[in-house]
Amino acid sequence: MSAPSFIDAPSPNWDERGRAPDLVVLHYTGMASGEAALAKLRDPDPRAGAYVQALPPSCAGLAPDAELGRASAHYLVEDDGRVFRLVAEDKRAWHAGASFWAGEADVNARSIGIEIVNGGHELGLPDFPDAQIDAVIALLADILGRWNIPPSRVVGHSDVAPERKADPGERFPWARLAAVGVAVLPVGAGAGRGVRVAAPGDAGAAVRAAQEGLIATGYGLAASGAMDARTVAVVTAFQRRARPALVDGVLDVETAELIAAAARAES
Repeated sequence: MSAPSFIDAPSPNWDERGRAPDLVVLHYTGMASGEAALAKLRDPDPRAGAYVQALPPSCAGLAPDAELGRASAHYLVEDDGRVFRLVAEDKRAWHAGASFWAGEADVNARSIGIEIVNGGHELGLPDFPDAQIDAVIALLADILGRWNIPPSRVVGHSDVAPERKADPGERFPWARLAAVGVAVLPVGAGAGRGVRVAAPGDAGAAVRAAQEGLIATGYGLAASGAMDARTVAVVTAFQRRARPALVDGVLDVETAELIAAAARAES
């Protein structure tokens, strides 16, 4: 696999990291174009009245001079496979927001963030072109090799922020990444899909076992035994990556088996 080539597009939105990265977080941009996403990730003073595209509904009613959060990532991968380098890997980019993985809340401090150009769920979650995924694979191979990061430490934004985020989404081809060793997916028996173990509001030992398995995998969760809103969000995030054919937040037999397999792989 050839090493990726980069287009340098420095972003001012970073600070010091203070540690070596041990995690890679994949995002979709969720914007109308790669150009708009690149502009957002490089904007030193984002304001509501000068946003690079129409403001999301959550920002409706803001005054034109209202400050928006500054954001960045280490890399942006265009749909044609071009890779833009925005922030040096030894610096802390601002991509994960409020997040948690494997016992730590400051995911930005420990991770390399890769933004993948895609309109996201609000724009119909388009498929990811082959050229783009080939570039993501080459970039991940390069990063994991240089920093000695195991493929199990390649996660989605929805994994580290399951109640806020859904990216890179259920159409992201995690299986292609796993097949070449730059990510991992749990392997189950492939049976029991839709056979309910627990739905929202349920409680019991099976829920607790699933929560413990998700915690062992890295998710931020309490082993309460209750299928509460946080647990539903985490199960949904897990399904987006491990079982994208049915993402419903319901703990069924197949999902429970996949959670157990993921936990065993981390032990």
